[in-house]
Amino acid sequence: MHTRVLSACKPWFNWALSVSFVVLVFGFQTGYAITNGDMASSLGLDMADIGLVGFAYTWCFAVSQLVSGALLDRVGARRLLPLACALLTLGATLVASAHSLTALLLAQLPLGLGASFAFIGAGFVGGVWFAPERYGVMFAWVQFVASIAAFLSQITLTQSLVAWSWHAVIYSLAAVAACLTVLMLLMRDPPGWNSNHGWPDAPWLFLRQMGRDLFSVTHVPGMLSNLLIGAVSFGSMLAMGVVWAPRLVEAYGIAQHPARIAAACCWLGMAFGAPLFARIAGRNPKTPLLIGVLLQLGILVVLLGGGAIGVGLLALLLFVFGLAAGASMLCFSIAGTLVGPDKAGIASALVNGSQFVMGGLMMMMPARLMDSSGVLTSLTVLPLMLLIALPLFIWLPTEPKRS
Repeated sequence: MHTRVLSACKPWFNWALSVSFVVLVFGFQTGYAITNGDMASSLGLDMADIGLVGFAYTWCFAVSQLVSGALLDRVGARRLLPLACALLTLGATLVASAHSLTALLLAQLPLGLGASFAFIGAGFVGGVWFAPERYGVMFAWVQFVASIAAFLSQITLTQSLVAWSWHAVIYSLAAVAACLTVLMLLMRDPPGWNSNHGWPDAPWLFLRQMGRDLFSVTHVPGMLSNLLIGAVSFGSMLAMGVVWAPRLVEAYGIAQHPARIAAACCWLGMAFGAPLFARIAGRNPKTPLLIGVLLQLGILVVLLGGGAIGVGLLALLLFVFGLAAGASMLCFSIAGTLVGPDKAGIASALVNGSQFVMGGLMMMMPARLMDSSGVLTSLTVLPLMLLIALPLFIWLPTEPKRS
């Protein structure tokens, strides 16, 4: 009996450790929306510089995704996730000690490389330790926990920056990451994993095989549409949640402190949106995904319309925007269904990577327009991107089946 209980706990123990890594990464990512104002004041940066740092992080993150999914499929989470968390610790320490834009940009390399294994790693752990039909649901619950963490992180950082400098706050996050790195050494792979997997004996052969796998996955019918729709949907959420939501609320004349709290509501909305859309999707995720994108588009049109909107209504609208963005998590289950479990790591990495590439672009594009227009006008690029993505639903399968 004791052995059976321990065996039953192993999947949840490994999943909890991987989700803790996601919580830390999302707390750091979304905390940038709160800390970037203090960074800008301290280091003499403008909004274009802030957008550039976000862009550098998301592109390091996204490029690393191309390797992270394939490595997880080949090597496993036990060997990779502690190493990734150690890289995150290094990156966070470099950010905390930065005193120039150049130092901030260089810190994004280890930060993005380490963070790229977090969300995919948690989804991967759920995929290998739990039943295949729970793959999409486990991803949705990972996003739920991560978004709740992002919301609480933004609220906590808002309060912390009243008493401490942004350097001290990020040093504390680096210390937490170091502790988690040690804990993650307790992770294990599923029974029988070590006999079939491990570090590649021939790295160049592995890279060539990875290239072939990426090529084959992207050429599965419906995959490109799925990648682009998810990229624009989550990319707009990332742009708002990491950089622009506090600026948007402040543009309505709201003070900085309540503006930051209201902006955090988009992550709270996504926390409930991800499992909600996973629940209602069933065998036809295309319709809920379309509803989510249309709702995001409508909310952004209202938010950017101007007028007399109070902080309470702004917080509610941002909550609904995040709720709708939860539909973007369906792109993971669609991708997994299209390619099957053997390529699930690569497919998920492509989905997540494309989302962060687009997120980086959507963070930076409004910043480039700020010189000639205000915040609300600059942000019109976000609903335009969502509008452009709508025709892609024509090529998305109604009931995805493995190719």
